[in-house]
Amino acid sequence: MIHFAVVSRSTDGLTLVANSDSPLMSMHLGLEEAYRKLKMLSRLSAKFPDRWTLHSSTYAIHSITALDLSLLVLCDVTYPQVLAFSFLFDLQREFLVFYDKQRVMSVQRPYALIDFDILLQKLKQRYNNPRHLSTCVNLQDLSEELRLRPPYMIGEEELRPGFGQRKAGDNIKCTVAMPYTRYLPLHVLGVLSLSLCCFCALLNFSRGVHIINDTHAHMDTTFDIDHYQTGFTFIVSCFLSLYQAYLICYPHKRRAALACATLSSICVCQLYLYEQRSVLGLGFHIMVACYGTFVIVTRKMQSKLPQRVHMLVSIWVEGKKMVTCMDNRSHHGGTRE
Repeated sequence: MIHFAVVSRSTDGLTLVANSDSPLMSMHLGLEEAYRKLKMLSRLSAKFPDRWTLHSSTYAIHSITALDLSLLVLCDVTYPQVLAFSFLFDLQREFLVFYDKQRVMSVQRPYALIDFDILLQKLKQRYNNPRHLSTCVNLQDLSEELRLRPPYMIGEEELRPGFGQRKAGDNIKCTVAMPYTRYLPLHVLGVLSLSLCCFCALLNFSRGVHIINDTHAHMDTTFDIDHYQTGFTFIVSCFLSLYQAYLICYPHKRRAALACATLSSICVCQLYLYEQRSVLGLGFHIMVACYGTFVIVTRKMQSKLPQRVHMLVSIWVEGKKMVTCMDNRSHHGGTRE
């Protein structure tokens, strides 16, 4: 179950709100120590990535940071991770609707936004009752997101004073979270290009193996090293076509440059094999390679994390508009009175 939730300002670590319906710490072994770590981490959240987790023997602390806010939750270590992060995202959305950015940044003392505690308690009660929660929260997308980009795991040594201060000559080892990126589903023409690349690879491989075997069989009568070079060129063309198929299926940050280099290599191999193929066959292999390069360069990527951030920004903007509208109405009402 969820025990504590904290919302702090990531720019200076100031605690804005925390739930007041807290359990008796004497009734739970180790809860007081976990709560001390929660308060310390709420002040140090800017030092860590935008999503992290700290595990202890009995309790776990999860956190997200975005839009100058850090939200932390302390729960049992057996509480599902996807529910904990879903709670944090829902808490973030409710908080951004309730307060605008100007109000958050103008706070000068801790727990100044304690009036949000009522909504925090309601949300906490919902997530501590999974039977009612399962009907109104869709966790499939969040589960996939956590699987593809798991949260950063904080070690106990990172909480010690002076951690991260290095001496001259020390090697730096850092863990970088991989961006969540993958291709959009392949369209029909893309599947056709992938199939043609594999077909060209099969043709090149069979032709190359045939030439090498035939040359080896007649090695005693007529040996010509050019035949081996021709067979080797067919094999190289086979691997180039397979690599082009790989680039079609799997994203790479330098896929455009790799696709162009692969296309150039295929064209060079086909020019070398000019005497072994007809003009029609030569043009077919080059056209397949050109279209495969076009598919690689133009295939679209998808990324879910920026969409979530844009959604939160839009929620903040809409909340700010609502607050401004209410202020204007109250101002006009006071003027009429």
